[in-house]
Amino acid sequence: MANPEGLRPVYIVDDDALMRDVIAAHFPPAEFSVETFGAARDLLTRLTADAVGCVVTDVRMAPMDGVALTEALRAHAPKIAVVVVTAHADVSLAVSAMKAGARDFFEKTEDLARLVETVRALDDPPPEDPATAAERDRVKQRLKALTARELEILVEIGQGRTGRQISDGLGISVRTVEAHRRALMLKMGAARLGHLVRMATLIGLDPRPSGA
Repeated sequence: MANPEGLRPVYIVDDDALMRDVIAAHFPPAEFSVETFGAARDLLTRLTADAVGCVVTDVRMAPMDGVALTEALRAHAPKIAVVVVTAHADVSLAVSAMKAGARDFFEKTEDLARLVETVRALDDPPPEDPATAAERDRVKQRLKALTARELEILVEIGQGRTGRQISDGLGISVRTVEAHRRALMLKMGAARLGHLVRMATLIGLDPRPSGA
């Protein structure tokens, strides 16, 4: 993912100028080459078909949001990896972006230093790499440790539903949903919500056995 100078290209897209600057400041200049853009169209104009690196984009923007940008990048610059940044209420949009091809998502409430770690991790093999099949197998093995309720909640999380939506849909308290989510993350080996959603995405966003 590095350019000829050895720096990793990172393109930050956010219609909030302050947020762009805050995110950019967390990427060490000795390791990353960072460019910022106030609109998705500006980024698309900048990138060529063989561009490499990572796009870090807000998910809720106008006129082109992060989901539409992810779809456009898949066609326009397929070597680019995408990480979407989302508020907690936009998790369903983040899931849509991952279905469109984003590699991960990051909640704004998290420490931005972990966003840099997320981008570093994108040097791992791309989704089409055989290593992903092995990861999918590991996820399926971990599913066996889940209770029926935990599996049900994982499906809901994989569909981008919030804790409140899951609570209302299943007729249980939000506190109970959060307790199950913590247990899920522990059993599945997920460090954060984005990892859990990625696992659900790897197995088709519906990990229930066929016929269930």
